[in-house]
Amino acid sequence: MLRSMTGYGEGSAQGEGWRVSAKVKSLNHRYLEIYLRGLEDYPELDLRVRDLVQKRFARGRMEISLKIECLGEEALRFDPEAVRPYFEGLRRLTEALGIEGPTLDHLLRVGAVRPEPPDPEGLWAVLQGALDEALSAVEEMRRREGEALAQELLALLEQLDREINAVAEKAPQLKEHYRERLRKRIEELGVEVDPERVEQEVVLYAERSDITEELARLRIHREAAGKAIRARGEEAVGRELDFLAQEMNREANTLASKAREGEIAQSVVTMKALIERFREQVRNVE
Repeated sequence: MLRSMTGYGEGSAQGEGWRVSAKVKSLNHRYLEIYLRGLEDYPELDLRVRDLVQKRFARGRMEISLKIECLGEEALRFDPEAVRPYFEGLRRLTEALGIEGPTLDHLLRVGAVRPEPPDPEGLWAVLQGALDEALSAVEEMRRREGEALAQELLALLEQLDREINAVAEKAPQLKEHYRERLRKRIEELGVEVDPERVEQEVVLYAERSDITEELARLRIHREAAGKAIRARGEEAVGRELDFLAQEMNREANTLASKAREGEIAQSVVTMKALIERFREQVRNVE
């Protein structure tokens, strides 16, 4: 199933002494890039969030903003080792100055007692619920936009197919057109040329301008693109479509260099324009 790379979603969850709200914005990008805000105080959860996103998305710039609130009472944790160096320094200083030694108030100021938030595992369960809700909303939006993209891409491929058929019908006329053009040129110059030599030149031109292989490859790429767009699986096909668009453009350029007759040249120009529009839309596909 085709999915776009743009979407937005929000989610929230509460429990285990935590409340978490999540906002996710998805934008076009060649690869998957994750920008995360809100976990600066909980670095141990950063990798979990990234892993969760990577399992659900293949491409796009994912901007994730998390707001975490602690609803439970924070426990107090006594940490004598953290303040021991301060205590020893203060004691030596007070002895040297002949004043009263360090008090509990002094130790509290340097961190003897620290607030300890609730269990981070409880936070992860709540965070995951909020993030799942937001990511699901993003996925739904990307699916809806993907359906519209699929219809537009298939319409472009249908137009391209018509131009390919038009060129294929006119291709056999290239040889005769060249023979006629060569004959008129000889008449304009007023010279006599061996008819056999003229025919040899026509045959050489026909070989150089043969576009049978290019049309065949163009049809193969076009059919592969249509098949990828219609696929019903969850696999991302954006990179495949981008590659096929490049290959179709390559074949169209070769056609343009080989077939320069009026009607065929016009069809090739239209062909290149359709392929370029196809490539632009494919940049939005996951």
